[in-house]
Amino acid sequence: MHKQPIYASTYNNRHRLSWALGILAVIGVLLAGAWLWLNRNPRPDAKTYPVLGVMLDQTDGIQDFPTLQKNHVQFVYLKATEGASYFDDEFATNYDRVNGSGIRVGVYHFFSFDSTAEAQFNQFNRQVGSDLGDLPIGIYLEYYSQYTDTPPSKAQFQTRIEALIQLIHTRLGREVMLMGTPTILERVATISPKSPRWVVSDTAPKHATFWQYRDSATLPGDDSKKFYQPAVFNGSSAQFQAQSNKIVR
Repeated sequence: MHKQPIYASTYNNRHRLSWALGILAVIGVLLAGAWLWLNRNPRPDAKTYPVLGVMLDQTDGIQDFPTLQKNHVQFVYLKATEGASYFDDEFATNYDRVNGSGIRVGVYHFFSFDSTAEAQFNQFNRQVGSDLGDLPIGIYLEYYSQYTDTPPSKAQFQTRIEALIQLIHTRLGREVMLMGTPTILERVATISPKSPRWVVSDTAPKHATFWQYRDSATLPGDDSKKFYQPAVFNGSSAQFQAQSNKIVR
């Protein structure tokens, strides 16, 4: 009976281990490459979209706005409130810090399907006060929790959104902007149709005032490699400067 030398078995085990480690190394390189590709700076063409901005909430922390301006950021949208009780922890600090930086500012409210329009307006008005920025007030629309699988009826959705918009128009005298994906914005296409839209999409939307082109990406020239929710204005610099949250009567 032929016996295999001990060293042969050891060689075979080491050979298999080398192959396994090699395969793991290749997988690691591929995963790292995929991560870098997905999180690269994907800023749309600056000639077509010359005005760059970011959306911020408390998860982004307190911001260094002079640095953002150095990285060509011309506007920020700060999350203020959500539903009838939530207030963003960093809103007041970031709002104070952005003033005087030369960056234009907008504020937004995350819409809730669980609270009345009146309750949501009161929360927004109570927390934000006169810190309304100078860009249209955003109302961010997104299906969450149980509404992801079972969205509210279109009629109920439209009625509540319309009521909140009316409150902002009549009590604050301010313009609004509906924000969200093309799918959810399609459900409210007939609501305040002349108001601007903030569209969240990986591809250029057909109709948008602002285009949020990624949920998370770095900014051009930003050595810190921090990730933001970046957006561009769909128009010229002059058209951007004409944007206002005041209702023209």
